[in-house]
Parts: sequence; structure tokens; C-alpha cells
Amino acid sequence: MNRNEITTLLKFVNKTRILFNKTVSNQIIDADWRIFSYVISNHFENKLCTTTSIIQVSGLPFATGLRKVNRLIKVKKLIKRPKTKSGKSFSIHPSGELIKEFTEYLLLIKNEFASQLGFNEIDNNFYFGTSLSAGNIIPAPTVITNQSKKFKKIRFLSNDNPTFKVIQNNLNFFEYIFDCKIELTIESDLKKLLNKIITNSLSNSKSKFDIVAFNIPWIGQLVNLNCLTPLDKHVESIGLNLNDFHYSGIRSSSFNKKLFGIPIEAIQDLLFYRQDIFQKHNIKPPVNFEELFSACKALKNISEIESPISWPARKGQPLATSFILAMANFGKPYINLRYIGDNIYDLDSEKISLKANFLSEAAFNAAKMLKELVSYSPNNISSHSNDECVEYYSQGKSAMVLNWSSRAHLFELNKGSPAFNKTSYLPRPAGHPSFQVSPIGGFSLGIPFNTSDEKIPFIMRNIRKFVSPEIIKYYIEHGSLSSPVFSVVNDPEVRALSPIFNEIDKMEKDEKFVEWARYPLPTYSNIIEEVGNRIFNYLFLNENLNSTLESCQATAQKYLK
Repeated sequence: MNRNEITTLLKFVNKTRILFNKTVSNQIIDADWRIFSYVISNHFENKLCTTTSIIQVSGLPFATGLRKVNRLIKVKKLIKRPKTKSGKSFSIHPSGELIKEFTEYLLLIKNEFASQLGFNEIDNNFYFGTSLSAGNIIPAPTVITNQSKKFKKIRFLSNDNPTFKVIQNNLNFFEYIFDCKIELTIESDLKKLLNKIITNSLSNSKSKFDIVAFNIPWIGQLVNLNCLTPLDKHVESIGLNLNDFHYSGIRSSSFNKKLFGIPIEAIQDLLFYRQDIFQKHNIKPPVNFEELFSACKALKNISEIESPISWPARKGQPLATSFILAMANFGKPYINLRYIGDNIYDLDSEKISLKANFLSEAAFNAAKMLKELVSYSPNNISSHSNDECVEYYSQGKSAMVLNWSSRAHLFELNKGSPAFNKTSYLPRPAGHPSFQVSPIGGFSLGIPFNTSDEKIPFIMRNIRKFVSPEIIKYYIEHGSLSSPVFSVVNDPEVRALSPIFNEIDKMEKDEKFVEWARYPLPTYSNIIEEVGNRIFNYLFLNENLNSTLESCQATAQKYLK
């Protein structure tokens, strides 16, 4: 189990104990459970515990609680870690033994649930919190029967990603299912889409749109400008099961601990590679950049392809994204978030004075890596955005591509593609051993802040339908290889469509997806656009690397003030 599933299980068990105490008269204070669950939960959420906070949560009188804490430290269930050089100030943490015992206990509970739902005890496909349809064939979409009598239209603003193209191309079907008119506005230019969302929300009049699909890294800017409605209380009112969603998607749709969007398209930036070509030439699938370049050298002169690899290198946002994702693989986000351990950075930027990381060793190594990668790429790589480089791969012209998982439909659902049924997937290669990771991306559905309160329940019921398992499956069957929920990727019919679902599901559970690589600063889009222009000059116009990175740093700092 990964930390997200452990946290979900722990919250569930805590709720059952609270319900017991509420309904059954019981004078005994369950201090051990309260203490253990508190320190374990804080450990997995990267929060510190103190002696005082533990005593408070235990429910015991202070002196009794202090003796209890000291005894648990003595028997090595808890450990002290000094916070200062003197050692007078310290934090309390669960010991390795307690973490192991507690995890085994939660695993037993999970296995019992899995067994009752028809899963084999050792079936790794069961993820606690998923929809009850997980592992079963999800039926075709059913019509909404309790649609509002007052509101008869949903006004929807989105971009032209595969999911939204499915809605656009099958609008009559969706209007039949939703029992209302759907007014879909498609804006393919991401900069224009962002501006439309902002302009609409900041107008003095009521919103022109009921639902806006926003790119995940924009959430900081949109929340900062007061463009989105917080959704936490509305999610509860419609009974939406957030535990069925990939945890990384929910975290990426939240800002300052509030939920502002519901994921409709959760995608990851992955390495796609032709397994048939790799097997034929006895090439090892690359898990780090050293192995990536070894593969490129082996593929350089083979006859089956034109270039070993393709990737987004077009000036501006596409190239900047490639650059900051490479920085992440070398172990650093583009700003100085607090490092916690393994491949985890603290997403709470309020605790630090923000500075850009473009003068770091990771930035230097990322730029040098991209420079070398150009020599193994198509001659016109500088004009490749996401669509062009995946199209190049789907035509059989490259053996690898770095890109977002949603675009795999270009070859996975195209029997005429040389890559059809011959592609395997990996997280992005590591530059640092702990950072074979991929960012979470995609779009979430939000409600503009200037929406009428009266209409929000109607909108939320429709959002719930747009992200329901049966509708997500419909998107997939019609060309969008993306699912933000576990229950859909466990459907045997969905898994049969493409190996990408099994691979992504495994990567999610192995915690290979991170949100910090494209941390959603309020000025993210400004920084990215300018950094992409400057890195382009280094890669293709031979500008000096040091001066390029200094320029990137100065530009970013300008927007961080």
C-alpha cells in the first residue's frame, strides 16, 4: 500500500471508532489508539507532533498523558527527534516498528474488505476507497432522471483535449443523457482559454459559463484571482466519492487545502517506447538518462525509424515544460519547495520565502541533457509541440517519445499505426536515483466564482455525471485514453483497450506521480512562457548556458516578488 491508501484506510477506521463512541455508552478512553493513529497520520502527511499535541489528542489528563508518552518512548513505539542543537526542543515521531505494525494492521483490514467485495486476498488491483464497480464491467451510461425543472442548459468552457473532443463529437448523446442543452465552447489555445476563464470570472456580471475546464497548473493563479468556487461542501452534498479518484489528481485540484476542481482528465507525462524495436535490437528500456542515451545511440542508425526520440521542444510553454520536468527528474522543482524525503516535496509554499531554482545543479544538468537529446531528435524538433511529436511517433518515425498519456490514442486506437499494440510505458527517466517520476497533468472541472448560488447544486449534479465511471468509460471508448478514477481502469473491457491503463495504475500505486514538478504558482504561466523562450535560445541559437540560466532566474524572480 502507498501512503495515500494508508491515509484513506486510517481515516476510515478513525470514523468507525468515532461512530462507536457516539452510539455506545463507553467511559473508557482509547488513548493508545488515539495516540498511534495521530502520530501515524501526521507521519504520512509530513506533519510534526509534539508532546503537548499528543497529550491533547489522547484525551488523558496532562500528567497521565505525559507518563503515557514517556512510556511509549521507552518501549520504542515513539521516538524523539531534536529540533535544535541543544536538544531541548524536539518532535515526536512513530518508530519504524510502530509504522510496520500499524501498516500490517491496516493491510489486514484492506484484505478483509477486498475479500467481501469478491477480490482475491492477494489481488493488487484492489485499491481501498474505489467504487464498488471496481473490477466489474461498468455498464453503459444511464440518463439523468431528476434533472432541474428550472435550469435547462449547461454552459461549458474547455480546451480541445481528447476528452472534450469526445463530448463535442457526440453532443447529441450527451444532451440525451443529461436531459438538458449543453452549450460547449472549445478554445484550443491554452493562453486564450486561461484569459477567457479569468475575464469571465472577474466581470461584474454573472458568469457566462457554468463549468470551466482548467489546466491543473493554473489553479494557483485562478484561486489567487478569486476565479473559482470552493467545492468541498458541495462535493459532500452530492455524495461524490473522492476516494475513487487518483489521489494525485485530487491534490492537484486543490489549493491552500481547499478543493476547487473535480478531475475529468488525469494524465501523466511518460516515456512511450516501441517494445518490438527494443526487443529486436536487445535494448534495455531506460529508467534513467544514462540508459536513455545508451538506447538513443543504439537506435541512431537502425533502418526502421528516422530518429530515436521525439519530445516537445517548441519555443515557449512546450519547451519550458520539458525543461522543468527534466529538472524534476534531476531532483529539483523549479522553485525552492521544502524537501521532505524520497521523491517528496512539501506543497505548502507559505512556509518559505520563494526563490527560483534555475541556478541549481539540477537546472544545469537538465539543460545539458536536453541539448544532447536534440542530436537524437527529428531535424525539425524545434517546431514540435505535444501533438507533433506524438504524431511523429505514431507514424513509426521514432522509437521513443516523451509526452502526456492522453495522446496515446493516436496509436493505441489506430490499427494503421506501426506503434499499435507495440508500445510500452515508463515514468520519465531519472537524473537522480530517487526521481524516476512523472508529473500529474490534465484538466479539472471548476465553477466560476461569480456563478449564482441558486444554480450551483444543478451544476454540481452535472459535474458528478461528467466524471462518473460510466461516462469516463464512454470517453475512453471514443478516443480519450485517460481516467481519473480507479474503478474505470479496473474494468476488464477498459484494460483490454490498451496496456497504458495497467501501467499507469501500477505507477500511481508505486507513487511515481508528483504534483510539485509543475507547482501551481499564481504566476506559473508567466514564468513558463518566458523560460521557454530563453531555453530555446540556448538549445537552438547557441546562447551561453550560464547566461541563459541567469536570465531564467532573473525572470522568475521578477514574478515571485
